[in-house]
This record gives sequence, structure tokens and C-alpha cells, in this order.
Amino acid sequence: MRKHVVISIVVLAAALLGVAARYYFAAPTTATPASASTGALFAASFPDASGQQQPLEQWRGKTIVLNFWATWCPPCREEMPELAELHNQFREQGVVVVGIAAETAPQIRDFAQSMQVGYPLLAGDMQAMELSAALGNDKNVLPYTVLIDAEGRIAQTYFGRISKSLLEQKLQPLLATETIQ
Repeated sequence: MRKHVVISIVVLAAALLGVAARYYFAAPTTATPASASTGALFAASFPDASGQQQPLEQWRGKTIVLNFWATWCPPCREEMPELAELHNQFREQGVVVVGIAAETAPQIRDFAQSMQVGYPLLAGDMQAMELSAALGNDKNVLPYTVLIDAEGRIAQTYFGRISKSLLEQKLQPLLATETIQ
């Protein structure tokens, strides 16, 4: 009997590690952006690392790279330097990177001090996951990134770690369209 319990635990642990490894090592996958709406996004407000409420409405009219993350998530932490570079590179063109953590303000405060990212980090706690689901995260995974055009439409969504080069490719057509209009 005890042997069966141990075997069951080992099998369950291996399955969980397999699922985690799939998301950790896999290239980012996309969701269908048409299935989600940004209405909930611009109605939301979350505290930053210092506890100040930041309404997401303040970024309406900008191209937004919205990244849902957590301090305990290795791929989330790995992509942050690239997101910071992207934020700095495209800031003058009206692009903003915003990170919403599935944690509280005190949890991200120390992290934000140790890892200077240069873009807004907000504490969404469980509401972050609710918002990510409203924006197409039907897998409930982190990191989850949503690319929103200047008109407030979801252009693309990504499950898993994202790269700067992929985001640069996806931003170029959005920025070209905005300068033509």
C-alpha cells in the first residue's frame, strides 16, 4: 500500500514538472486576440510598488505591452531586462511596457528595488489573474503578455516567456499604421 502511494506521488510530481517545463522552455504561443476585450483593462487601477494607485486609463492612446508576471516565476524574471530595453527603445514612439504582478505591493517593492526595470510595475494580486483572463489568458499561466494598439484593441497575446525581438517585429506594423493615420 505504501509503495503505491509513493509511486503515485512520484508520477504526479513528474507530470507537474513536465507541464511546468513545457511552459518554461517552450516558445511563446499566441491566443486569439479577437476573443478578448480591453474594456476591463482601462477600467482597472492597481497600486505600484510604493502603494500609489495607478489607473490603467492613463495609458489609453498608447501602444501597450502589458505583461502579467510574478516574482516567483523564473521566465517572468528572465524576460524583464528585455522588456525594459524595449520600453526604453520605443518610449518616444508612444509605446509603454506595463508589468502587472499577481502579487501585493509589499511583495513587489523589494523586488522592484533589486531589479531596476524602468517601466511601471503594478501589484494586481488575484485581480491581475482575473484581468489577464479577461484579456484572453484562458490557460491561467504566467508570464502572459498582451500587445494593445493605440486604439485600445488587442493586437496579439502570448503565453510564456516573450523575447524583445519578437515584440519588435509585432510592434513595427502597429507603429507604421499609427504614423499613417
